[in-house]
Amino acid sequence: MKELNPDKFQSPVPFLITFRNLIFGKEKPDVYTQITFIINMMIWVTFMLWNIISYFTITMRSVIFEQKGIPVETIIQKRGIELGFEPNEFLPRLLTFHAIAIICWGLVFFGLILLYRKKKQFSYFILGGTVFYLGMSIFYLSFDYFLQDTTSFDKVALLILISSISLHAFLMKNERSGGSISFFGESEDEEVDLIE
Repeated sequence: MKELNPDKFQSPVPFLITFRNLIFGKEKPDVYTQITFIINMMIWVTFMLWNIISYFTITMRSVIFEQKGIPVETIIQKRGIELGFEPNEFLPRLLTFHAIAIICWGLVFFGLILLYRKKKQFSYFILGGTVFYLGMSIFYLSFDYFLQDTTSFDKVALLILISSISLHAFLMKNERSGGSISFFGESEDEEVDLIE
């Protein structure tokens, strides 16, 4: 009879390591890819959390009003009128925008996994999700919404994400054609050859 390991169910660490390896793979990418991944992962967390919180705040507006006395619906409708929307038009648009934004940032997360695994398709998911999110913000909600209600931090973060991913896609293409992804010249393999 097989003996049970007493530590097997006490620590979640082995499960977390297995889960991480399943998602991101067992091999770590080069340092530049790791840095790009970490920076964009922090941006992803910020946008994903904001859109989830916004979506649930809007959907639970009546509960918030009952519990806290905050008139979420009135505040949103007033802001919509200030942005040039008809009464009762802005709130459903904002709700739809945040729902679709969650899907867009889900695509971005899948792209980040591909980036970490150094799969060339990563840029399609990250840039596709980000550009669609920006398009919804500008064309579905209005350019005034993008200019006035999107913070400077959000605009800078989106610029960093788009720029770093575009640059990384270019460097990966360069690496696949025999170049290096590193800004420091030689790849690790070339450094080993020089030492030998």
